[in-house]
Amino acid sequence: MKENEIPIGQKKMRLKDQERIEMKFLSPLTGVFFQKHRRGKKEVIKVQGREMDCRELARYEEVIRETADRVNRPEMEGGNPFDIMDECFDGSPSILEKAEHGTISVENIGGALYGCTTLILKEELEDWEMEEMCGFIAIQYSDGWGEVFEQRNIPADGGILNVYFDYAGSPDFQIQSTVIKNPYPENQKGRISESGQPKIPETEMPCLSEKKPRPKLTMFRHNRHIFSVLPGALQLLLKCGQKKEAEEMYDRVSKVRGYDEALEIISEYVEIEPGSAREKTDPGGQKKKPGQTKEQGR
Repeated sequence: MKENEIPIGQKKMRLKDQERIEMKFLSPLTGVFFQKHRRGKKEVIKVQGREMDCRELARYEEVIRETADRVNRPEMEGGNPFDIMDECFDGSPSILEKAEHGTISVENIGGALYGCTTLILKEELEDWEMEEMCGFIAIQYSDGWGEVFEQRNIPADGGILNVYFDYAGSPDFQIQSTVIKNPYPENQKGRISESGQPKIPETEMPCLSEKKPRPKLTMFRHNRHIFSVLPGALQLLLKCGQKKEAEEMYDRVSKVRGYDEALEIISEYVEIEPGSAREKTDPGGQKKKPGQTKEQGR
């Protein structure tokens, strides 16, 4: 066992004021490669994709990492990656009090690519809190952050990749826990009120320009995770030449807690309208995840 590494399940670790626990939840990535080919003068994507495991995906590590960065910071420069504990978590207050930050990334471990959720903790999680966090992360991978990520067509040699954090056949999370120096000494979060309820930060309400109409954002799949709305809204504003509005919206959303409040802010900048009831599709037809039949694929 490495120095400073914490054996999971051995309570309780006493931390110094300047120390934190870095806890990583790891699970293997999977993907599907869709090959390009020419049909007459046109270049098209084959409907049938080739499944890839976490080791095969390692050769595309750079572009997969870049895609994850764009989802964390949707075409915006500067700042920290999107914090799932701030923006998405609505579970037990005790977990919010212990977890200062939570980010999603890609890690190469032994030549294989893993999805990684990293928590920065002020205190160890109880067993029931660990179970709740694993469930929350699994939801983020299937219906939140991970759903946005898997819809990105990642350029690869001779075709495109769709990469999945969520995979029904994955083993349980591999959890690594290490004591580190506090990486955010000047950015402490007092997110729990005296009543034990999560605090909702007060935000400024800047006036929007009346000269620019709200562009329309069509949502084919809309769930109660802000990552199902925010990236599309940012990209739409940028495409419409409203960079200032995009930055303003992102800044305001990053300061609030709760899906409804964030969606209300986004709706001030873009007009959200529902799409048809059809399911999302891949470049050549119905997309399915590795290990799923056509009926099982979303």
